Amino acid sequence: MRVFLLLATVMLAAVSTHAQAAVTINLSGSASNSTANLEKTTAHAVSANVGLGLGEYLSIGLTHRRSYTDNGGQKKGRNADGTAYVYIPFQERTEAVTNSVDLTVIPYSGVISPFVFGGVARRDYYNQFDYLGNRITSTQSLYPVPNYGFGVAIQLGQGFQLKITQTYSPGKETTIEDNVEKEKEVKDTYTELWLGYKI
Repeated sequence: MRVFLLLATVMLAAVSTHAQAAVTINLSGSASNSTANLEKTTAHAVSANVGLGLGEYLSIGLTHRRSYTDNGGQKKGRNADGTAYVYIPFQERTEAVTNSVDLTVIPYSGVISPFVFGGVARRDYYNQFDYLGNRITSTQSLYPVPNYGFGVAIQLGQGFQLKITQTYSPGKETTIEDNVEKEKEVKDTYTELWLGYKI
């Protein structure tokens, strides 16, 4: 996080030395609820982005994203002697923090502008899991990992813009199978709707 703030300060300071540079600030948020297989999932996320234009067709940006996921319900497991399956109540909360630096290429600049982006990210996970009367907490990090995607920006006038992005980045998933905690790497994908303002 300290590196993210330092880079953002440097980018903003660079505007004073580049007359053609433009700073864009974007904000995004989301929330969802779903139920499947005796489990209920509630998720929400917030994101902030600061971008510095490097001419008409390039920009460099810093993005900070926090996502929260709450899972609750029943997990399928085996009884003590392993002779039958039982359903055990559980509760899990995961917070994922992602900081990324990305270069964006804008092949066409107009009222509607498509773009692609790519860069590197650091992802930190904080997990709390209540299961079989025990609370398990863990912290883990992934860095550096690739972060890339595509999107489209729509100019709304008066400096405001609407952006839709699709992002791909490696992630980690922790699950419980037959009373055993298992961890695996996954590819996280998320779609975001941004409201931005160009200074």
